[in-house]
Amino acid sequence: MAALYATNIPLGKGPDETAHIRYITWLADHHSLPVFSRESPGADYEFHQPPLYYLISLPAYLMSPRGQVAEQTVRFANIIIGIALLYLTFALGRALAPDHPWVPPAATAVVAFLPMHLALASTAGNDVLAEVFAAAALLVMVYYLRTAASHRSQQSERPSASAAAAIGLFIGLGILTKSLAALLLPAAWAAFALAARGPNGFDWRRLARDMAAGTAVALLVAGWWLLRNQALYGDLLAQKAFLSAFRDRPSPQQMMQFQHLSPSLYLAEVIAWTLASVLGVFGPVYGNRFVFYPYWVYLVFGTKGLAEGVSFLRYLAVGKLAGWQRQAWGISALLGLLLLASFIRFNLSFFQAQARYLFPALPAASVAFCLGLEGLVPRRFAATALVAGISLLALLAVGGLFVWVSPQFQIPIPSSAGAQP
Repeated sequence: MAALYATNIPLGKGPDETAHIRYITWLADHHSLPVFSRESPGADYEFHQPPLYYLISLPAYLMSPRGQVAEQTVRFANIIIGIALLYLTFALGRALAPDHPWVPPAATAVVAFLPMHLALASTAGNDVLAEVFAAAALLVMVYYLRTAASHRSQQSERPSASAAAAIGLFIGLGILTKSLAALLLPAAWAAFALAARGPNGFDWRRLARDMAAGTAVALLVAGWWLLRNQALYGDLLAQKAFLSAFRDRPSPQQMMQFQHLSPSLYLAEVIAWTLASVLGVFGPVYGNRFVFYPYWVYLVFGTKGLAEGVSFLRYLAVGKLAGWQRQAWGISALLGLLLLASFIRFNLSFFQAQARYLFPALPAASVAFCLGLEGLVPRRFAATALVAGISLLALLAVGGLFVWVSPQFQIPIPSSAGAQP
């Protein structure tokens, strides 16, 4: 399916794909990291990004003739990265829901067939690699919490500093891929604090040890990049450069003025775009025209998702979960809330209602919604319900290929709203 998307989506039509290819081209031509500048050509606005994704993609780019063939090869390299995310989603499902054997493969299929995510994994961009490191870090946190709970109840071996270091390693690699991965650090610190709680209070020594180990390894891996950002742009995560790249995009106030929207209607527009882009909003196919599914598709899948979300909350409230499972879901929720806060902060400055900024939480969210779907039917029909839900999503992914080439699904967006929603 990803191969079909990679070969049918026009080149340059993935989110910021042309700018991502420009970064790889710079590495191939100059053998050095680019420096973002406001005077750079328009397609260089991703030059502030961390380099790991582009360095990993560089061999795929160099092994093919320059031009469309090289860009297509980079797309296929990203599909391989997406396969790693599927494996991690399956492992996370087994860790979070060990008593629900159908949930891990179902959650994996959700990540595989979700049309918007399938499009991300089939075009050039650093989103999916960042999701890989976020999923890996979260997976180790879950096992870390489970080991700590086992130690408290059975006096078995306590979590080692090497587990904390592994979490730090994945966080550091994530920061070298996309600065959004820095939000994993507070989640890791919360996991260390939860694991240090015991019947006799906190194990402060272990808490200090693991927080130091995880943070130190993350900084050893990504610290050089943070220091480079500080020297070049005046802040560790290059956020000033990032916001500078979008300075020409309209502010919420300008959007409201141009479209004659009240603040409440503007908020509704952001929410609608965001929810639609969870499922799929593609493009722009050309100019300022974006591709949407028919509205009834969003309504049906939105209603289904709402029911699954409510069912999952009921599972958390009345389900027979171990303490470490509740802690693990709490850490997953914390990561989701941090991503949401960052997303809201971004949209207070610019209209960027794209759900892909929330996708580092997608593997855990997929497990949650599959648990919710399973809870909507009698247990003996759980497998049937999950297979039916996956089949519908797979059909929708196939339909995504057709909406790309069908003019009736292309909707123009006012030009002052910017080229990218």
